[in-house]
Amino acid sequence: MSESGFLEPFGGAVCLDFANTLDGRATAQPTEYVHTYVDLAGWSEFAGLIDAPTSARLRRHDSEASLRTALNLREAIFEVFTAVGRGETPPAGSLDEVRQRYAEAVASARLGPAPEGSFTWEFTGDQPDRAWWPIAVDAVRLLTQGPLNRVKVCAAEAGCIGLFLDTSKNRSRRWCTMDGCGVEAKVQRQARRRQATRR
Repeated sequence: MSESGFLEPFGGAVCLDFANTLDGRATAQPTEYVHTYVDLAGWSEFAGLIDAPTSARLRRHDSEASLRTALNLREAIFEVFTAVGRGETPPAGSLDEVRQRYAEAVASARLGPAPEGSFTWEFTGDQPDRAWWPIAVDAVRLLTQGPLNRVKVCAAEAGCIGLFLDTSKNRSRRWCTMDGCGVEAKVQRQARRRQATRR
């Protein structure tokens, strides 16, 4: 966990990191990092989507409606990319949720210059939804531009289900983090080996 109280990002894409803000989804006690709209604005700042002054202004809204929309988007992103990572067909309803939020986001954006002579969506103003607009854009960017063949689901047996982009050369990464689920998996393997030896 970072000093800000949020989970350190490991997804390799903003939309995947946002999906991971509900950690340990298949465990008995998942950890929620976005309880309130203030948390949402704080996470958006933590992820570099808005600056500190914008975050401070947005937090004054404390918008319950925007929080609900953001969390619905988060669950849709999780369902879509979990399916992608497992080689399955994403749920149509989840894809439509991502599409709708993307449409809302770009309707409030403007095109501005980006590195290497390209253009990107830019957001201004202090509307509460600004905290999640870039997440919706990032999700559609990953869906349409990839690399979808590098989207993976954490293989930890403990129920992490974290999403990440496998950027290793041979695409051999199996766990969300080597110092977290990776270590736990090694410990479990060693325990099984010891048990097998005893038998």
